[in-house]
Amino acid sequence: MYESNDSEDKLTLRKELQEISREKKILKVIQKYFEKLGPYDPKTGVSLLEFKTYLTDHGYSQLREDFLKEVESKIQTRLSELDRAVKTKSEKIKRREELETKKYREERMKVRQEAEKAQEPIETDLGSLKQILFIPSWRKMIEREDFKGFYLKQPVHAIIHDNVIFLPDFAVTGIEETLGEAFIMLTGVGVYYTQFRLTPGEIIDAFREITGIVLPLDIYERSQDLSGSIVDSQDLLMTEYMTTIPFSLFNIEQTKQMYLRGVIARNIYHPYKECFEKLLEICRDPNSLGIEDGLKVLSGGLNRELPLYTNEILTEIYISGYSRLIAGIKNIQPKLEKIISDLQLQGLKVPIFEKIREIKKDFVDIGYPRLLDWMP
Repeated sequence: MYESNDSEDKLTLRKELQEISREKKILKVIQKYFEKLGPYDPKTGVSLLEFKTYLTDHGYSQLREDFLKEVESKIQTRLSELDRAVKTKSEKIKRREELETKKYREERMKVRQEAEKAQEPIETDLGSLKQILFIPSWRKMIEREDFKGFYLKQPVHAIIHDNVIFLPDFAVTGIEETLGEAFIMLTGVGVYYTQFRLTPGEIIDAFREITGIVLPLDIYERSQDLSGSIVDSQDLLMTEYMTTIPFSLFNIEQTKQMYLRGVIARNIYHPYKECFEKLLEICRDPNSLGIEDGLKVLSGGLNRELPLYTNEILTEIYISGYSRLIAGIKNIQPKLEKIISDLQLQGLKVPIFEKIREIKKDFVDIGYPRLLDWMP
C-alpha cells in the first residue's frame, strides 16, 4: 500500500533514534565517571585536612575544576546536538506516520464504500429500515469466546447464547491512535441478548439495548467477507460470525425466496427467536434508547492487539440498572466521550436519535410483521 522506501526510511530513523538514546546514556556515565574523586587513604599518615590544603595551595583543585568544566561543556554540547537530532528525526517519523495513516484511512474508506455500495438496498416501502445485522456469538466474533463474566456479583457458569441483532443506520470509521489501526462504528437500534447459567441446572436470560457497535475494521471486514459466506446467494451474506439480511430481500421474486426463507428460518430466526422478540420489545418501548441516556455502544475494541474497550458496553453517562454487569460482557462504563470526540459525532447526536426513533417505529409497524409473514 505504501512506498517501500518510505517504510525503510522510517525504520532507519527509528534505528538512529535508538543509537542516539544509547549515546546519551554513555555520556551520562562519562559525566559521573569524571566527577567521582579517588578514595582518600588515611593509612598513608597524611591527615585529610593536610591533604586538601596541599591540593588547594598548589592548584590541583583548580586543575580538577577546570578539567570538569571542560568535560561538562563538551558533554552538554554533544547532548544538545543529540537533542536537536532527536527532534528532527522524530518530526520526520511523525510526518511519515501521518502520511501513512492518511493513505491507510483512504484505502479502508474506499473498501468500505465499495462494500456499502454493493449492499445498498433496493428502494422499498420499508421506511428507514435497511438490513438486519445478526451476530450469533458476540464473543466468538471478537475472539473472546472463553470469557464468561459475572452476573449479580456471581461468576457465570456457562453461556448458552450471546447474540446481537442490530438495525444499522450509518457507519463511520476512525483511527486508533496507539497503533494506527482503523476501527468502525455503526449507529442504529439493537440488542445484546444472552442466555446463561450461574449453576448447572438453571437458565437465565438478560439483555442490554444498544445504539451502536464498535469493532476493529479488520474484524468487521472478516465477519462480512463474501468469500466466507456459507450460503450460495448474492442476496444474503451469512458467515460463521455475522449474517446480514437486507429488508429488500422480502421483495425479490418468489423462486429465490423459497430457498432463502428456509435458510434464514432454520439458521437464524427460529434458533434465536427470543433475541428477535427482545428487540421488538425494545422498539415498542417509548422510553427505550432515548437521547437523555446518550449513546450505548457495544464495543469489540479499537484494534485487536490492545484490550482497551474490548468486550465492553460504553455509555456517555452512568445509568443505574443498565450499568450492572451482564454475562459475557467484561464491563459497562461511561467512557464513550473519547470515541465520540475522535469521530466528531457531537453535532450529530440529535439526527442520530431522530433516526433511531424512526427505525424503532418502522421495525414495529413494518419490519417485524413483514419478517413474520416471510417466515415459512
